Amino acid sequence: MLRAVWLVLLNEFRLVARDHVGMFMLVLAPVVIILVAGLSLGNIYGPGLGSEAYVVPIVDEDHGAAAHAIISALTDEPSITLLKLDNLASARAAVTRQDRTPLVIVIGAGTTHALDIGGEAQVILYADPVKRLEVSTIELRLDQLCRQITARAQEQARRQFLQQGIAIRREYEQLTEQIKQAQAAARRYRRQIMEQRKTAETSVNAQVQAAIGELAKQTRAAIGRSTAEANSALARELAPRRDALMAVRNYLIALQASEVAFDNWLVRLKALAGAHASQIPPPPALPVPPSKEELAELSKPVILPEIMLPQIPVSPRLTLNLPVPPQLPNTELPARGGPSLSLITSAFPGYLDWREQPIVAGSVLPNAFDQYVPGFGITFLLIAMLMGIGMGLIDERDWGTLQRLSVSGAPLLSVLTGKLCSRFVVGLGQMLVLFAVGWALFGISLGCAPTMLLVPTAAMSFAAASFSLVIACVARSHDSVMPIGAVAAMAMSAIGGCWWPLDFEPAWMRVFARLLPTTWTMQAYNDLMIRHSAAAGALWPSAFAAALGLFYLTIGMLAAARLYE
Repeated sequence: MLRAVWLVLLNEFRLVARDHVGMFMLVLAPVVIILVAGLSLGNIYGPGLGSEAYVVPIVDEDHGAAAHAIISALTDEPSITLLKLDNLASARAAVTRQDRTPLVIVIGAGTTHALDIGGEAQVILYADPVKRLEVSTIELRLDQLCRQITARAQEQARRQFLQQGIAIRREYEQLTEQIKQAQAAARRYRRQIMEQRKTAETSVNAQVQAAIGELAKQTRAAIGRSTAEANSALARELAPRRDALMAVRNYLIALQASEVAFDNWLVRLKALAGAHASQIPPPPALPVPPSKEELAELSKPVILPEIMLPQIPVSPRLTLNLPVPPQLPNTELPARGGPSLSLITSAFPGYLDWREQPIVAGSVLPNAFDQYVPGFGITFLLIAMLMGIGMGLIDERDWGTLQRLSVSGAPLLSVLTGKLCSRFVVGLGQMLVLFAVGWALFGISLGCAPTMLLVPTAAMSFAAASFSLVIACVARSHDSVMPIGAVAAMAMSAIGGCWWPLDFEPAWMRVFARLLPTTWTMQAYNDLMIRHSAAAGALWPSAFAAALGLFYLTIGMLAAARLYE
């Protein structure tokens, strides 16, 4: 039993030792992936020895103490290299043109003044949404610097306030003593004022009473004169009416006497009327009535003379002899400057903070799937191409299918072209399905021109098919296609920015990444989907990816012509 176990164990070890592909997958493939990931993601955990610093453009519009402190602190930061520029346009261009330049720092005008008056001063960060992780790394350090600058300013202000408080306490004690002296002098002055007030009231009352008596005497005399003048004018006005009334009175008395005589005449007339009508005496004569002038005088309205009020005599000028008031005591406090004045006019330092804005149109915080859907889609596109072209071509060679096609008159170039075209269409469809699923389930952005995504997708599908043809020529057996091809595909995806931003990688790896189609394809995807750039901006990266695919195709065709014919 144990012997059988031992023999099987030895046989398995011999099989593993003879399986070169298995040994490759056991040791070399993990080392390659670990090396790529470690070199690419090392900056996430802080800058290491010899690592390349981030280039951060900074625009100083404040030129004050706060701006100097911020620039000095960032200059001392080993992971950041400042690039001082004059305007925001140049800084934006530097972010889009240079590697490891994820954001722009703008110190706005008035930052120092806002801190001095106790307000909140904000440094504006214009961030590239594609380089979100690099931006977060710098923002974390910038947040620490802002807190340190704010803490130093506030600590300095607290020390100054403490010194000013001691000085103010001494001044307060001196001021308290002076106030006590001023209060005592004020009480003495008040007593003197009260005494002089009583004396002044007595003198004023006597003078006022004398003036009032003289004024009353003059007023009574003026009223008597005005009354006499009014009576005389009224008598002159009523004299003509009095004469007219006497004439009317006389007329009425004569009229009454005539009435008695007329009655007597009437009696005699009746007695004599019978036979002696001619002997009737004439009627008595009526008295002469008053003249029209007299009657008109009675009908005239009585016009009373205008009674002039007596003119009140001007009161005599009062000459008040008031006592001289006592001299005011000196209660003026001495003016004080120095610490007490500065404490009143100064404010506690404010807070320094930062605010993030997108450097291009769109959101500062893009959807994470905007990076992962196209990135991992490219990875699986490469693997699918390896299975469809690399493994399929080797299987058809081993099965004799290629030989039978050659005998039937089908040239190898035509067979390879047909395979590449079919897999190109399948790969294009695969990417379109992934984009549709990402848009429907994860809400990825398709940019301002969604149809333009077909251009980099077609270029990458062509490059992936051509690269699979190269792998089919490098790997001589069916079992070695996937180990070699998978490691190459994953390394190409990782280095080309499909899994993480290129800025995490060291400089030499970023230079090598320019030789991979994945790099140019992800640049086109990022410009269209995250930066929302114009459609024409994706043409050049797509052209570079297609050119690399054409290079792979040339190598693959030449190698396949030698190996598969």
